[in-house]
Amino acid sequence: MITRVLGLVGVDLAVVLVVTLAVGATAPRWPARWLSRDRGPLRLSRVDDERRYRRLGVHTWVRRLPEAGGVFGSSKRHLPDGSPEALAGYLVEVRRAEWVHWLSLVGVVPLAAVNPLWLWTVFAVVAVAVNAPFVLVLRYNRVRLLRLLARLTR
Repeated sequence: MITRVLGLVGVDLAVVLVVTLAVGATAPRWPARWLSRDRGPLRLSRVDDERRYRRLGVHTWVRRLPEAGGVFGSSKRHLPDGSPEALAGYLVEVRRAEWVHWLSLVGVVPLAAVNPLWLWTVFAVVAVAVNAPFVLVLRYNRVRLLRLLARLTR
């Protein structure tokens, strides 16, 4: 029983790692036109308010979370120059990064077919717990970028 569970955990980790690396490695090659606007899970709602994110402390997470965008693509650690064109390009990269985190969650879906429910649930919860802080920081930054771009292009 324990050997079977350990085997499943090993396979599960490999599947999640392969999916995550595949998404991260292909993301820099996605056309910018795919990322020109907020679609699907990237759509902002009334909940996406800069003050709400600040109350959650999201603005402080930026310094604590690792930034691996430079591994496959471009780092989002620092803003480019303040021109509207550079900021619009940066906004595309922030959307790309958020999509990477959303799509990384897909790695747990096939695990449901081979795992007991309790083990799949553990993997799903861990995947969400790992990706959620990054998604929240990226959304917070996107809200701020959109506000800044709107002000610059008036």
